[in-house]
Amino acid sequence: MKHYDVVIIGAGVSGIFAALKLTRENKRILMIDAGKPLNERLSLLGNSIASSRTADRYFGFGGLGISEGKYNYTNDFGGMLANKIGAKHSFEYQQQVDQLLCQYGAKQRPLYHTFDAELAERARSVGFTILSTQTRHLGTALSVEIFQAFAADLQSKVEFCFNTVVERITPQSSNFVLTLAHQHPICADNVVISVGRHGMDWLEPIAQQLGLSYEQTRLDLGFRIEMHGQQLAPLLQKTLETKLHYQTADYSATTYCMNPKGRVIAKYQEGLVMPDGQNSHEVGQSQNLNFSLFMPKWFASRDEADHYLTTTIGNINQQRDRIAAQRLGDIDDWFSQRVHEVTPTLSEATFAELSSMTPDNYLSYTCDFLRALERLLGEQISGNTILYAMDSKSYAPVIKTDSQFVTDIANLFIIGDCSGISSSLSQAAASGLWVADHIAR
Repeated sequence: MKHYDVVIIGAGVSGIFAALKLTRENKRILMIDAGKPLNERLSLLGNSIASSRTADRYFGFGGLGISEGKYNYTNDFGGMLANKIGAKHSFEYQQQVDQLLCQYGAKQRPLYHTFDAELAERARSVGFTILSTQTRHLGTALSVEIFQAFAADLQSKVEFCFNTVVERITPQSSNFVLTLAHQHPICADNVVISVGRHGMDWLEPIAQQLGLSYEQTRLDLGFRIEMHGQQLAPLLQKTLETKLHYQTADYSATTYCMNPKGRVIAKYQEGLVMPDGQNSHEVGQSQNLNFSLFMPKWFASRDEADHYLTTTIGNINQQRDRIAAQRLGDIDDWFSQRVHEVTPTLSEATFAELSSMTPDNYLSYTCDFLRALERLLGEQISGNTILYAMDSKSYAPVIKTDSQFVTDIANLFIIGDCSGISSSLSQAAASGLWVADHIAR
């Protein structure tokens, strides 16, 4: 039986960053993934990395790291890594992520900061919180180049086993035996699970086998909002984007993936089609700005969260590739002024009555948020602004691990988005580096 110091299950962002650091320790490492090697993935995906409907978008070397490549280095959002390892360590390890990316070519995209002290103070006065970050937005093309460099570097240092499913993990007295589909079993001193949120269908029965426990599951749902590019100019004088959080007694709302001069595109995810943003580096500049406004909702299990999402988006899709849209002024008379023309960049969107197909409160809370945003901007929001229904961000349920991401079973680690702790590229990658250091020690 082959024996390894570390077996990493999942060749996505967190697993790759763990492997990159562990190779410096002369560990014998095996990386297993249900998907394909990177070059095969790229050949199959072609130019449809962001819009592919196949499993190749999620599985295989690089995972979702080859998509938009937006690394937000912050503890304000993107996961709960600071709660797990401490705020100081969280930010330090996110900085290590950026340094590693830059070694492989990320310097081509500038690092920008979103904090503006004057804006933050003004926002507080009208009930908003500004969430700050340092961001390096690579875009798809550069992300692919960097992960190709990662793959080339790891090829001679790590054994890979693609198109392979781990059927069982059996703890022994001092190590683990892993049963692989259609292959001989292997032995490992340490097992790192890094299958991402999209690997949960595999992880949940494995966790049940091992007696691991889950907590609640979060789902963010909201509208993708497209407005004239100058509409948010008062907020973007010192930065390329800003992230706004608004909390009331009834709801919590946060802007996500603000996309100046970008376009709204269709994304395909688990049989659903939703609006997403693609930056101007990939698709050319538009006159508009778009962002998602997400509101969190918690469920007792992932199945309940997935059912709510599937039912909600399925009602909009109507068993076809339908994304619905409506002008803000046609939703709420408050926004009767049509001061800016807004041409939809998602031209195939179907204009319809959103209140008839979206869950209660999301629409009214979005309008309330936008009225509050007017107070911050000091000007009216155009009734020509477009709401696309609906975007989402799914989370894995939080699984019980200690500050080193160790489960109740010694030397069994669960990292990245499948841990329920990270929900961003930067924090997922940082969790991989953190656990690699723990294993090395």
